[in-house]
Amino acid sequence: MTSEVIDSTTVAGLVEDAVASWPIQAPTWAAALFDRSGVIAYSSTGRDGARAPARSDVFRIASMSKSFLVACLLLLVERGELELDAPVSRYIPTFRNLSGEVVTVKMIISNCSGLPEDNAWSDRNLDIPRGEFVSLLQRGLHFSEPPGQAYQYSNIAFTIAAMILEVITNEHYETFLKRELLHPLGLDDTRYRAGDYDDGFTLARGFTSFDQGHTWVEREMAESGATAPIGALFSTVDDIARWSAWLSEPFEKIGFGGGQDGEPRVSVLSGSSRARMQRIHTVIPSIGGRYASGRNDAIGYGLGLMVEHDSRFGAIAQHSGGLPGYTANMRWHLDSGVGVVAYATSDGQPISTLTADLLDAVLRHMDVPARRIRLWPQTYQAARRVDAMLLAGGNHLRIADLVTANVFYDIPADIRRAQFGEAVRRAGGLASRMPPLASRLLWCVSASHLVWRLPCRDRDLQVRIELADIDRQPVQRLVVEPLGAELNGLPAGTELVVRHHLPLLS
Repeated sequence: MTSEVIDSTTVAGLVEDAVASWPIQAPTWAAALFDRSGVIAYSSTGRDGARAPARSDVFRIASMSKSFLVACLLLLVERGELELDAPVSRYIPTFRNLSGEVVTVKMIISNCSGLPEDNAWSDRNLDIPRGEFVSLLQRGLHFSEPPGQAYQYSNIAFTIAAMILEVITNEHYETFLKRELLHPLGLDDTRYRAGDYDDGFTLARGFTSFDQGHTWVEREMAESGATAPIGALFSTVDDIARWSAWLSEPFEKIGFGGGQDGEPRVSVLSGSSRARMQRIHTVIPSIGGRYASGRNDAIGYGLGLMVEHDSRFGAIAQHSGGLPGYTANMRWHLDSGVGVVAYATSDGQPISTLTADLLDAVLRHMDVPARRIRLWPQTYQAARRVDAMLLAGGNHLRIADLVTANVFYDIPADIRRAQFGEAVRRAGGLASRMPPLASRLLWCVSASHLVWRLPCRDRDLQVRIELADIDRQPVQRLVVEPLGAELNGLPAGTELVVRHHLPLLS
């Protein structure tokens, strides 16, 4: 999806209105809406005389940095230098697990290592010397859950992941990151330290208020030490838009592997590895409102990214960042690449909830499909034959060569014909004018599945087929039912994500 098919004026208004009304307690905040072509709309606010941030301003992305670290680790996996299922101790012999159970590399980057949550500790320890952190490992770590069993957000775990990279590459993570990821992807304004920016850049300063915003205390920018890979990076909204476009590219069905203008994108890391980052590996239980919202059917941690399954729009990847003086969030709809990045120059702000609401509003305005699924050619060919048979009276024996043996075993052909006739009668008879099948496609759940509309005079029917992965007689399920039958028995207003999976023809 590109900005050419987006009503940029309207969505820019949505962004501007939303950002201006956000209930944020911070000197400044900003948000950008983007797709795979870049930033579409930008808006920012300054309160009490503070300058509203410019689009080019640099902000601290904090834990949003973790996706960059994981991408670097997956580069090593693709080069055969790292195994995610290997125990951490293979790469760091000083790693001591006092529980005695095996902790793998994948566990530590999917937040199920068993190490306890440590956000408060890590916020003040980005500059911890490497030797001090190694001593921490040598003393042995205590685990509050069995490794691999439960979600707990651990910054120490990601620090260990960065150490593994440095052991394998024999160089500092910062050096590897710049050479292997930032420079090839053109993320020139994303850097490791505040001191890496010259006077041509404006860095957003972070603040904290202890009196509900009446006065502000400026926070220092912590230096980068052993734990810095968990949250040291600085960036701009344009670079984050470019980063998200690269990450979501594997889910782009049209022009897979190519840019919006037809030019090939820099791959650096394979599409399968990037997609792997954006799948749930560790489920996050619904024990509080910290991450979950009413529209999420499921939520979990991928590899360096959170993954949400929205009841209307399907999969969304996201990650927040927070340090004293800073709050940020980036999120994008995997299939379309449409996303939002936002930040505030104060800690503890509800940025993740607000960006989720803004992205939801934009996706609804655009009526974005949850997924675009390219059908097998055989699926559409089968649908054409089934549709023609039904329009000719419903003699199912005419498609006997198209269906698997179970179809007529489950319901014999003569009974199917009688049931179809009764359904059409109750619907007032078939419509006198029948649009082409291609214009009547409704939704599908896979390339081998299709639901389409069968117009009738009083109320429409729908036809559903499902193919098996065989060459001959591929249709294993054939159902004719009232339109929207999948909603029967559900509460009013229920939004089934599958109903918004858009079938595409080859």
